[in-house]
Amino acid sequence: MVVYCQLRSSIAFRFILFFHILFILQFDSAALQTLKMGGQIQKMKKMITGEEPKFPDTLEGFGYHFDKEGRMRSIEKGEPFNFDVKAGDGSYNQKHYNALGEVITNTVYEMLEKEYKLQRTYLPAQAERDQPRSFVFVSGDLYHNSDKLLILIHGNGVVRAGQWARRLIMNDCLDSGTQFPFIKWARENGYAVIVANPNLNVDESSKPVPIKGHSTPEEHVESMWVELVHKAKAKHIAIVAHSYGGVSTVELAKKRLREFEERVFAIALTDSVHSLREQKPHEDLEKFYKKCVINWASAFDPLDAPLLTDNDKVPTVSAGTDKHEYTSFSSMKSIFKFFNKRYEETLHPEKSGATQSTEPSGTLKKLNLGEGDGQLEEQNFDSTNQAPRDKSGSANSDADKNGNSHEGTKVDVDGHNSDLNVQTDPQETVERKESPKSEL
Repeated sequence: MVVYCQLRSSIAFRFILFFHILFILQFDSAALQTLKMGGQIQKMKKMITGEEPKFPDTLEGFGYHFDKEGRMRSIEKGEPFNFDVKAGDGSYNQKHYNALGEVITNTVYEMLEKEYKLQRTYLPAQAERDQPRSFVFVSGDLYHNSDKLLILIHGNGVVRAGQWARRLIMNDCLDSGTQFPFIKWARENGYAVIVANPNLNVDESSKPVPIKGHSTPEEHVESMWVELVHKAKAKHIAIVAHSYGGVSTVELAKKRLREFEERVFAIALTDSVHSLREQKPHEDLEKFYKKCVINWASAFDPLDAPLLTDNDKVPTVSAGTDKHEYTSFSSMKSIFKFFNKRYEETLHPEKSGATQSTEPSGTLKKLNLGEGDGQLEEQNFDSTNQAPRDKSGSANSDADKNGNSHEGTKVDVDGHNSDLNVQTDPQETVERKESPKSEL
């Protein structure tokens, strides 16, 4: 009996030991496989401990610099930006990308001040102690240039003052991704300059406390106008507004219509997501927009080709690119021509007709926009041979019979693109919705 019990215990022990060994081997195999698949154990440890990767705070620290052509290249090999810093670790790569983006924001700020001699101006100017503030950049002649002023307003998302699109700065060059070429042209042509910062809505240095008077892009643009533009002496104001900047501009014009009529001689929109129909301005503002505004929209058509839209009465033309974030740069020269033309018409209304309309002459023909007619800056457009086109590139002489319009286009501004090797900036995804308050 004793022998039987000892034997049974021995057999049981062996079974236990056998399965224990199998368990250990299985665990080791799984652990080894996990390590091979990208360090999942370390990821779990970081999730448990809350450990976050630490990144440099300078462009050089990330191993990049801007070359003579303004392209971001690796210091060591001169290679373009590479998103996949750690193969298979998308979370780390996205955090690395975001951190680099923040460094680029500060780099652009520094360049605005050092290379373009703009001054950082904090708003509200009369803030209480410890009250969070926003800031913009202005030229030194803002308050004594009595002639011309250019205001630059970027779109929504992660971009900040001086930028049109972060992904273009990182993957293309400074000229296409920043407002630098516009600032350079403005200064060379006698304009004072204000560079708006409509996405700086909270105190980013500490707790996310909303900034009074700047908690939304619309608030920021209005507060900037009240504190700076209203006090500036310039009689002739031009505005460039990209994407959601067009929405903020309409909201400002609704509240400052008389000032716009008296001082703003031209507004260039680049792929604006505004809607006069939805934002419901006064009819006088619609007339102002028809006369003084052109929207360069993303399309497959050649630069300045007329585009059909049932969105509103604003003349809409092709920006010469189908990429939303590239529209400001691709239409830049046409915008400068438009500003020069409108400025001359404002100074010499007798030469352009009593109404100072933007209606072109010579080879320029009217753009059929449904309820109203708009005109374009210089181009060879013959309505007898070519009809205005919609954004798809198909010719149309009547309203879009398929129900398509300039609205309803979803553009991934900072999504992954095979041409530009960049990952997602989710806040810069633009979706044209009916509401002008849509999150971009």
